[in-house]
Amino acid sequence: MRRSIRAVLGSVSAAAVCAAAPMAVADGCGLFVNGVNYTGRNGCVLLGDDAPRDFENDTDSVVTIYADATCGGIATEVLSPHDSGPYTGKSMIIS
Repeated sequence: MRRSIRAVLGSVSAAAVCAAAPMAVADGCGLFVNGVNYTGRNGCVLLGDDAPRDFENDTDSVVTIYADATCGGIATEVLSPHDSGPYTGKSMIIS
C-alpha cells in the first residue's frame, strides 16, 4: 500500500512541476523550439525565418513543420511525440 501511495505522489509531483512552470524549460514538459516553450499554442505558429532550429517535443502531440510562413503547402518535417532534433521551417502546427 505504501508503494502505491508513493507512486501516486511521485506522478502528482511531476505533473505539478510541469503545470507550475509552463514557460520555464523543464525536462519532459512541453514543446520547445530553441529553448522557448510553445506548449499550449494552437493553430499555425509563426517561427520566423527559415533557419535551422532545435525542436524538443516532450508532449503527446504531433508537430508539423512548414517552409511556408502560413502553414501552407507541403510539410517539410513531421515531429512525432517525444521526439527531438534540428529542423528547418518558418511555421508549425501542433496537433
